[in-house]
Amino acid sequence: MERQTALRLTAFRYKKEGITEAQLQTYMTQVFGPRAAPIQVRHGVLKVIQYHTPSSSKKLITEKIPWALGRGWTLDDHDVIISVYVPNAETMAAIVNDPEFQELLSGDSEILQPTAKVTAGWDEVFVDNGQVVTMDRSNRLEESRETV
Repeated sequence: MERQTALRLTAFRYKKEGITEAQLQTYMTQVFGPRAAPIQVRHGVLKVIQYHTPSSSKKLITEKIPWALGRGWTLDDHDVIISVYVPNAETMAAIVNDPEFQELLSGDSEILQPTAKVTAGWDEVFVDNGQVVTMDRSNRLEESRETV
């Protein structure tokens, strides 16, 4: 597998009080995602992932492997996590500043709380599609400075 460095920007979001998990999932997968995708592609996005964490999924940890939380770990309680992979920060800025994307974001206020946690970084892939991925990781830190 060929090496590709991409900037990953991730937002951790909560649904608004009174919004059901089903309403959130419907909005994110049938409204926001499909409307955002063409805008994101127009500006050069590489990949976008929505990670849904309904209570049924959280129970997989609390009921099936509760020992994992006994090690000082905590269960993240965000409702949806969105990761956007871009070749550089300028690409993300172009997406976020697009007037059509801004309009789409304004619709979030009905479904999502206005606050969010965000991260920026990159993925280190060791297994992909059941195959071990080998790549030179010796210069990753220096390269990340160039990417951002």
